[in-house]
Amino acid sequence: MQMREMAKEYRANTAILELRLKQLQVARRRAEHSEVKYRLKQRINCLQAMINENRKTAFVLEHYYDRGGEQHENRKAV
Repeated sequence: MQMREMAKEYRANTAILELRLKQLQVARRRAEHSEVKYRLKQRINCLQAMINENRKTAFVLEHYYDRGGEQHENRKAV
């Protein structure tokens, strides 16, 4: 598997995680009990971290062979 193919896989998985994030956000808004809202918020925070890591990894993989490779390590992945 090539680096760009791996990056595509990361992007696809990110889209799935983002969909789940939206579902959890809706569930949190509709939840009535504070304990349920709290647990959903924890799950949302975890998913947001996973999404950010996936985006960063995809970005690094996409630009792995660009000139100056190391400079992309700390750039913001959108």
